[in-house]
Amino acid sequence: MASIASSISELEEMLQRVSAANRSQTLGGVIDLFLQGADRYRPEHIDLFDKVLSCLIVEMDTKELKALSKRLASCAKAPVATVTRLARDDDPSISEPVLLQSLCLEDAVLGDIARTKSQSHLLAIACRAKVSAVVTELLIERGDDVVVRYVANNPGAEFSEAGFLALVKRSKSDGALAEQLKERKDIRRPQRQKQTATTIK
Repeated sequence: MASIASSISELEEMLQRVSAANRSQTLGGVIDLFLQGADRYRPEHIDLFDKVLSCLIVEMDTKELKALSKRLASCAKAPVATVTRLARDDDPSISEPVLLQSLCLEDAVLGDIARTKSQSHLLAIACRAKVSAVVTELLIERGDDVVVRYVANNPGAEFSEAGFLALVKRSKSDGALAEQLKERKDIRRPQRQKQTATTIK
């Protein structure tokens, strides 16, 4: 691990001398080094990678950022600041891979993105394997019909009482959503009865 930390530090120092033309190659080398041992790194080593990557991506173009997002998306120990930077990107093609898959994104970050970014960003969050009740409330509040239907159909999405009631309200003008809600196995009986009564009206 000491040698790894030394290598990262050397890379960090070299950044000041790397030309724009070589930054892409350097980025690829850093990512390769990180992914080869991500499961073994201690938090301080991951922080070092995070600092290096944060410097490198400043001048990366869209193609390079998309590639980086795809490579880090499925890594359970990805550098948090870097992944968060990618998730907040205004370009959905860059943010989507990490929004869909990354386990490193906290609810506070997902919630902020759900409040401020595009419907494409919201749709990616709605399709995550797990979506907390706090985040689903925001998706229901800001999402268009497509986003809301996806989150309602997501078996890994959790809903608060307020979230369910908001879904029921929207389902009154959306027959497809109403059918999806009937299929949710996690709706408690009182909620299901409330939904049925509301739909009939």
